Amino acid sequence: MDVIWNQSRMMTLLQNFYTLIKVRVGFFDLDGKEIMCYPASRTPYCTLLRSNKKGDAACKRCDQNAFRQAAKYQTPYIYRCHAGLTEMIAAIQTGVDERIGYLMIGQAKPPGNRGRKEWEEIYRKFSGAGISPDELKAAYSELTVLKMDQARSCANILQSLAAYVWLDNYFRLQKEPLSSRVKTYISDNLNKNLSLDRIARKFSVGKTTLCKVIKGDLNATVNELVRSLRVEKAKELLESNEELISKIAEEVGITDYNYFTKVFKEETSVTPSVFRRLCKNEYLYRQHPNQPPL
Repeated sequence: MDVIWNQSRMMTLLQNFYTLIKVRVGFFDLDGKEIMCYPASRTPYCTLLRSNKKGDAACKRCDQNAFRQAAKYQTPYIYRCHAGLTEMIAAIQTGVDERIGYLMIGQAKPPGNRGRKEWEEIYRKFSGAGISPDELKAAYSELTVLKMDQARSCANILQSLAAYVWLDNYFRLQKEPLSSRVKTYISDNLNKNLSLDRIARKFSVGKTTLCKVIKGDLNATVNELVRSLRVEKAKELLESNEELISKIAEEVGITDYNYFTKVFKEETSVTPSVFRRLCKNEYLYRQHPNQPPL
């Protein structure tokens, strides 16, 4: 899925929001990658923490975990980051309940002075990173203070903005149909857990929506689609190599050999071993994919 953003409108929106709260705000894609933020650069505090590989890796892990948590909620996710800052995330969703990105506010500090134990914890996390404690404290003192009631108000506004950018055409989508993308994903991950929950989470859609789209476009349930694609891949492998059938079953995500044989026969009317023999003896007509049907 390609998301094409109206960058000038986005930047104006971010600048206006920053003017109100003086906290960095930005758009991020589904993988947590920054699309656009205002201000463009991070606060001096966060810049210091991310000034070396160890600190940068720790901050990225924290961000990725936050985006994973935010994906579970229908409301904004407010949290305290690993460096003690207040941040919040709201999902941007299309009219078909599909997430395409996130709005995030971050790098604000809670009210009150940070105690010695809190500083010791920060120093411990970033020990060996070559960060000066005095410089870090000075940078922390410059951060905007965000009280919890302010954070909740910001989160509510953030949620409204997330809906607004969809309704007011701040972006447009260029993508294959959801059913095609799901089919490709399943084909590329046959040996993995392909439960309905997992696939729905992958594409950030509800299970009901996913089932409705697959049924409407492909006339199959999600489980039927997974099963069919596993058997099709197994047929390719049975014809093209001499691997043990049990090994092929594992490669297409079915570890129980007896169940694999049952599923394969239900789909093809023959067992895997019979199918392989028929292929060897050229009893099966294998139509070229580009050849028109007879």
